[in-house]
Amino acid sequence: ADSLIGSGGFGEVYKAQLKDGCVVAIKKLIHVTGQGDREFTAEMETIGKIKHRNLVPLLGYCKVGEERLLVYEYMKWGSLETVLHDRAKGRGSKLDWAARKKIAVGSARGLAFLHHSCIPHIIHRDMKSSNVLLDENLGARVSDFGMARLMNALDTHLSVSTLAGTPGYVPPEYYQSFRCTTKGDVYSYGVILLELLSGKRPIDPSEFG
Repeated sequence: ADSLIGSGGFGEVYKAQLKDGCVVAIKKLIHVTGQGDREFTAEMETIGKIKHRNLVPLLGYCKVGEERLLVYEYMKWGSLETVLHDRAKGRGSKLDWAARKKIAVGSARGLAFLHHSCIPHIIHRDMKSSNVLLDENLGARVSDFGMARLMNALDTHLSVSTLAGTPGYVPPEYYQSFRCTTKGDVYSYGVILLELLSGKRPIDPSEFG
């Protein structure tokens, strides 16, 4: 249980040490058919082929029977969300303004690489603070391409049958048009910037009646 370091809609993430001593993060998908299986394929077709200093490196994967495992480089500080909001661990105090600027610039570079340097372009579709991981030097790495969709360079938008993303980070027009664009990712990135500056979550239940 101590090795469990995170969980999400598609699976759980564990910290593990390989035989050579290398520490990695292993994402175990809990849904192996339908959307979960499509996520696995999407991960393989996107981040598996892409290398950038501001993206979380995918080291390998395993697909045996119903098991779907993704092996990533381990990020010491975890997610930006945890660092900002986990008061129990008192991590937020470690982020001075220089560190916050570094995280903002790093995550922007990672997202820009997906949008402009990949052919076809890639829309992340779920940019949020929990998908910005921090390495040992507090360098930002964009993670979780499970809902990423390859966008042909000639297309301006991508229609989807189901709405992806997280409330608070999703552009309002998504709920009407169901059209994913790189501009939507930029909107979500802007929300992350506000989160970095204010230290507050995009949606705080305590502020509503």
